Amino acid sequence: MSKKKKNSNYKGAPQKSGANAKKSSNENKGAKISSQTLIIIIACAAAVLGIVAGIISTTLAKRSVYVEMDFGEYGTILIEVDKNVAPKTAKNFISLVKSGFYDGLTIFRAQKNFVIQGGRNESVKLDPIYGEFNSNGHKNPISHQRGVISMARSGDPDSATSQFFITLHNDAARSLDGEYAAFGHVVEGMEVVDAIASDLFGHSINDMGFVNDDHAITIVSAKVVKR
Repeated sequence: MSKKKKNSNYKGAPQKSGANAKKSSNENKGAKISSQTLIIIIACAAAVLGIVAGIISTTLAKRSVYVEMDFGEYGTILIEVDKNVAPKTAKNFISLVKSGFYDGLTIFRAQKNFVIQGGRNESVKLDPIYGEFNSNGHKNPISHQRGVISMARSGDPDSATSQFFITLHNDAARSLDGEYAAFGHVVEGMEVVDAIASDLFGHSINDMGFVNDDHAITIVSAKVVKR
């Protein structure tokens, strides 16, 4: 009588036992721990990325301050001041705005395809600030394209105090870049700037575009606003 061969796939086939069974259990446990560890690592990474993103977002949000300048019947302009590019210049301008310094002062100069200039108050003595532009040892990447706001100064690179100018044309960059502290730009209201310039052009008393006080255009108010 022939003997039947055992089928290793049969349910009654020997199962892993003893050391082998323990080893298998540990392997499964190890795999489980590894999966849990991976989940924890991913969760931690996501949390860190969230924190970093929040810091970046906050930093970018704090980079700009907005100033609204009211010119009465001409309308208002909105200026975005970049606090990072020229921090001393921006801080000085914002401080003057908050103090009400510019309220009631004037735009007293307009030169075609170049700039309008204002913010002069000779009755107040202000400390000059460091000139934050390339030729004075400060890297300033803002080019004086149309709509940029920058600080006026004398021949002394560190002589800027309160007077500012806004560029009317991209060509202004050729003579101004690297020599003046640009610190922001007009984001709304360039048509107001153009209207002011147009009215001043007809009253200039010299080639620089200066006008007499009775033809200067008043800055009704300047204030920091939220965006």
